Amino acid sequence: MRHSVEHVAVGYAQPQMPNTVAVGDIMAGRPRKPLPRELEEFMSASKDGVIAVSFGSNHDVLPQNIVGKLCDAFCDRRNRLCVVWKTDNTRMCRCDDERIRLIPWIPQNDMLADPRVQMFINHGGFNSIVESVYHAKPLIIFPIFGDQPTNAGAADYKGYAIRMNIAHFSSESLLSVINVMLSDPFYKRRAQLSSAILRDRSDTPAQRVSAMIDHVIKYGDRHLRTGAFELSTLQLIMFDIFAVLVAAAVVILVVAILVCYCVCQTCYSCFCCSRNKPKAA
Repeated sequence: MRHSVEHVAVGYAQPQMPNTVAVGDIMAGRPRKPLPRELEEFMSASKDGVIAVSFGSNHDVLPQNIVGKLCDAFCDRRNRLCVVWKTDNTRMCRCDDERIRLIPWIPQNDMLADPRVQMFINHGGFNSIVESVYHAKPLIIFPIFGDQPTNAGAADYKGYAIRMNIAHFSSESLLSVINVMLSDPFYKRRAQLSSAILRDRSDTPAQRVSAMIDHVIKYGDRHLRTGAFELSTLQLIMFDIFAVLVAAAVVILVVAILVCYCVCQTCYSCFCCSRNKPKAA
């Protein structure tokens, strides 16, 4: 069972083996818990809503210039939303703005379920995207590495997110994207549609897990295993096919070089003969 293969509402359609069960929404679908009092008071004071910000385990390895551009955008008076940013460095934004709250931990799923949260800025981690889609929150994604660029591309393609380049953006461009996401109802509608599709299942993730466990207990798992488990490493990576292709490419390249060499030699010989040929008296 894997959580990284999920419903088509979240990302690209993917082929799944019989021994794979999609349970990415197993945490997102649990009942919402009350927010901590400090966080609840901060969010209640917001008039226009809240932006949730989290870069997962990468939140304290972002270069200072990137953190500075994020802080400049959040502190700008043109940004009318309050910001809740998950980070251990609670002093990294130098602006004294009561609309920004930097805290080392947030109950992310419970926050995203709150109607006061207008959007989610994150790194494109799979769990974060599933939770955001489940609660119909549009995303601004700054992918960093691993599967995050693919996740961000799928989210952007689905229309419930805007992908940005963390290495090439400015506070002005981020402010512009935030304004677009707030003013254009397209992103909210796409997030609501994806959420409805993700939720529209006949069983819960826990029921899917339970059913698969019961099935394996009764019948074992051998009939669910793909034949790939029986292949050697060389067969699995299709070494023989790639070896043939590389050999064919080498042969074609050598033949092409020899043909070019022969043509050049022939042309050179003809040229020399024409120059050395005695002129008629």
